[in-house]
Amino acid sequence: MQFGSVSDLSQSHSMQTRTTKLKTEIERLTQELSSGQVADVRTALGGNMAYVNDLERSLQKNGSYEKVTVEAGHFAGSIQTALERVNTLSTELGSALLVSASSGFGDTSDLVAREAEESLQSVIGALNTSVGGRALFGGTATDASPLASAEKLMAAVSNAVAGAGSVDDILAASEAWFDDPAGFGSVGYQGSDTSLAPVALSEHESARFDLRADDPALRDVLRAFALVAIADDPAMGLTKAQRGDLYQKSAATVFKAQDGVVDLQASTGVTERLVETVTARNNAEQNALEFARNGFLAADPYQNATELEAVQFQLQSLYAITSRMSQLSLVNFL
Repeated sequence: MQFGSVSDLSQSHSMQTRTTKLKTEIERLTQELSSGQVADVRTALGGNMAYVNDLERSLQKNGSYEKVTVEAGHFAGSIQTALERVNTLSTELGSALLVSASSGFGDTSDLVAREAEESLQSVIGALNTSVGGRALFGGTATDASPLASAEKLMAAVSNAVAGAGSVDDILAASEAWFDDPAGFGSVGYQGSDTSLAPVALSEHESARFDLRADDPALRDVLRAFALVAIADDPAMGLTKAQRGDLYQKSAATVFKAQDGVVDLQASTGVTERLVETVTARNNAEQNALEFARNGFLAADPYQNATELEAVQFQLQSLYAITSRMSQLSLVNFL
């Protein structure tokens, strides 16, 4: 009869191999419990990774669109805020001009001129707003303020209307300067002539941010404010009657320009709603994709906990056996 035996070295190697395997299993189960997903995706899917890979690509793409829609929403909201400021200032100055032009309220031309200058500064400040270091109304020139300062604009308008004999001549000269690319287009407006390209919010939808500070409606607001601001300047040489006439006609320009500003607000509102709609749809699609992916990759927490407990028991038992075997000796046996 032959008796087989296992050497101490072979037995030690077998114990180490078993211990390593149990530790690896514990690490896997612990990872799955903490992440909620299976550790070995390929095995869980039987080697068919195509569908899950497609889900992962869609999730990554949606994630990039999520960042874009957040930024686009902030951009559109800031544009709307700036336009609302312009509209409010236009209403206030238009009303002040009508009151000043009325003979029943005395001569308030100096006050109106000062208010116009302050309002012009505020309008320019609103249109020079930037978000994240990018100018809103400068077209593709997002790294600089699109409008010159109120002082520079007033000086340029004053030079443009110098020598005009009547209020109508002043209005015509100022309008010609604001329409001239070599006038307002180069001195007052410092942005780009190229509007921003549409921003893709999803695969099939994009938002347009093509509004610039040289838009005709905004130019008319700036023109009226600048004219009123310099009307009280002695260099203009206007009589009280001429200032009243200028104020009344400037008020008409302001209120007409307001209609254009309201249209710009409405257009921006459409963009805001589009961004909100696409954002909500992208979020819903993201949730659906994550649910589908989890359906393939989710680990059963109850099963993981049960298996983890069993493996831990096996490892503890193996440690106990190893400890007892290490204490065996011939002396103890005898």
